[in-house]
Formats: sequence, C-alpha cells, structure tokens
Amino acid sequence: MTDTVFAILLAAGYSRRFGDRNKLLTSFRGKPLVRHTLDLVCGMGCFERIFFIYADEEVAALAREHIAAGHPVTAIYNPSPEKGQGESVRLGTAAANDVEVSGGTATYYFFFPCDQGLLDAATVRLLLNAAQPGCIVEPSCSHSLVSHGSPSLFSAVFRDELLSLAPGEQPRLLKSRHPAAVIQVTVPNPAVLEDIDTPADLERLE
Repeated sequence: MTDTVFAILLAAGYSRRFGDRNKLLTSFRGKPLVRHTLDLVCGMGCFERIFFIYADEEVAALAREHIAAGHPVTAIYNPSPEKGQGESVRLGTAAANDVEVSGGTATYYFFFPCDQGLLDAATVRLLLNAAQPGCIVEPSCSHSLVSHGSPSLFSAVFRDELLSLAPGEQPRLLKSRHPAAVIQVTVPNPAVLEDIDTPADLERLE
C-alpha cells in the first residue's frame, strides 16, 4: 500500500471489567498486553506515524521504549479518559492532522484497541489492502456477517466527524451514518479479533 496511513493506538481506557488491575499492564503470553499491539504496529513498518494515546504513565513508559528504539511513535496524554474512547480518537486524529504528508496520496487513520493480544500482521494487511478513498474498513468473521468493529480504518474524508465525536461516542457512530462507505473484510481466524476485557478472557486466550 502506497497511501499514507496513520496508526492510532487507543490505550487510555479504564478497564473497568478487569477489576483493580490495569489490564494493559497484565502479562499475556510473556509480556504486558499493550506490548503486543505496540510490537505489531511498530514491526510492520508501513505507517507514516504511530500515535499512542495513554492515560497511565506506566503504560506510556512502554511506548517510550519504542520511541527510544527509533520507531515513529508519539505518545499523547489523554487527560480526560472518562469521556470515553471518542476522546482518544479525537486526540489521535488531531495529531495526525498536524503532520505534513506528500501531496497526491490518500490518507487513512487506522485505529487499534490495545487489548487484542492475538491480532496479527496478516489481519492488519487484509484491512489495509481493502482500503479505498472515502471508505471505512472493518473486520468480520468467516462464519458470520457480524462485524467486529476493531481494528478499523477510516479514510481522512471522515476527519471532521472523528474530531467532533461527543463524550461517550465512538467511531462506530460514523459507520451507522455512512453505511455505504463501510467495507467488511472477512478474517479467517476470529480469535485474532477477540478483546481481552476480563481476567477470564485473559486466561482463555492465554
């Protein structure tokens, strides 16, 4: 893919269903859960910039390790995580909007939750390869037409709407507003899309 794609990693959630622990710092398959998404995105080498939205300094420290290693990561503090995911989406989109890119290329925002510990590069490439100007790309399972919603890629034509999400709103609101723009991509292995929301999820997917 030769277009400009910004990766926006959403790592500022409260993890209420996980209990007292910050789930992103909980070990999953030998390393903190959030490291799986960081390592995946940084290792692919296809993103113009990577914006890591955080609310916890311990979580941010893991992103700064990647910055120190020379990856194009920018850590952005979210001072209002109580406003919901839309606030992190807004911060990441605004940061990407401030980056100058070469003229003549289509621009996309690729939003990654940081609790999909089994997400792999093959799945990310499937979504990237489906991108078209003016589209929203999301995954679905091979055995179901039900969308999983994340990770998802948005064309920059939706920039203003992403920037104007109200507290409590999520990017999926745009999918309901623009159903004709949505491209669903079949993912052969649904396990790679599973969120780790509870200790039971962690144990089952471990």
